[in-house]
Amino acid sequence: MKLGITFSMALLLITGFGSFDAHASRWEVRQEIREGIREVNREKREAAREVLNCKTRHCVRREIREGHREVAREKREARREIKRAIRNNRHHGHHHHNSDRNDFVTGALIGGAIVGTAVAIANND
Repeated sequence: MKLGITFSMALLLITGFGSFDAHASRWEVRQEIREGIREVNREKREAAREVLNCKTRHCVRREIREGHREVAREKREARREIKRAIRNNRHHGHHHHNSDRNDFVTGALIGGAIVGTAVAIANND
């Protein structure tokens, strides 16, 4: 029973080490998405406020056109930032072919040490 618990804890630790970087990169992408949504909504509120302040039809048309232009600009900028965050996170740390091999060896060594420690603890009890 203790051996099964020890192995399951070791397995959780090993998988947790590998996925930490992936979670961080996803967080950055989600942060960019939230920021883009916030900026687009701010532009929409600003455009609505400008339209309400207009007195003539010509002014309303001009402000609606300007509002559409500003919202479209913010959407383009948000898409660019999101794509940049995805691209940076996809290529982060993978510039050399040896880095993947080194990461695997390092992970295998750490995993072996964790499993070895878990077995030693299980055998002591």
